[in-house]
Amino acid sequence: MLRAAADHLAARGSDSPRLDAELLACRVMGCARIDLYVAHDRPLSEAETAAYRELVKRRARGEPVAYILGEREFYGRSFVVDRRVLVPRPETEHLVDEAVAFLRTRTSPRVADVGTGSGCIAISIASEVPGAQVIAVDLSADALQVARLNHERLAPDADITFLEGDLCVPLLEHGGFDAIVSNPPYISTQEMAALPRDVAEFEPKTALHSGEDPVAVHRRLMQEGLPLLRPDGRLMMEVGEGGAQILGGLSATRTVRDLAGVDRVVVVAP
Repeated sequence: MLRAAADHLAARGSDSPRLDAELLACRVMGCARIDLYVAHDRPLSEAETAAYRELVKRRARGEPVAYILGEREFYGRSFVVDRRVLVPRPETEHLVDEAVAFLRTRTSPRVADVGTGSGCIAISIASEVPGAQVIAVDLSADALQVARLNHERLAPDADITFLEGDLCVPLLEHGGFDAIVSNPPYISTQEMAALPRDVAEFEPKTALHSGEDPVAVHRRLMQEGLPLLRPDGRLMMEVGEGGAQILGGLSATRTVRDLAGVDRVVVVAP
């Protein structure tokens, strides 16, 4: 069943067909991936076979595995995700790493997460930095519903406030931040046309598309966010490939590379 599913998904354009097939099988069988190999000769029941085929069909139509399963692991926690929010990516963990390392040196730091989506950045920071006070902002009321659910599930005691609004506008009455972090849209109009189907057709375009300029939202964040920082605070933003070079002439303090060698995080001082 795994081989047949993987072959089918590969033919339909999946870039990780075997992994996709295994994750879907684990959901149907209620087991860990290692169990697929330990019990590789266990026959599937008719009900399991039917359920598995339905999940494979959904993936073959391009639906992301994270949406099919309803969850995605990020920074060691399993976040609820659906089509209301962007699927958390491993490269965004570099943004959290940078923020956590910076904020752990401070007492009760104040942090804003702009464009929180699923809440994965805000919740990860609040969970990793003792005493952190986090305000998470998103333009989408639907996304904030998902973020609040993840807050309740994963970190109910964390000090996180959720505000609806456009970029830094909801933060104007809450200045004096130690850090403002954001994974803003950075896919240009030209790049949108080349996105894989599972991204282009299923994930929210408002969380992806930046317009003609891939760093248009980053420029707004610098304009709106830097005045809200304390004098020794930092604005930290995830960027796409080439974004750091564009922003480099705009007083970028430092950049952080991801595992692929791409400058993925830009840190800016006031």
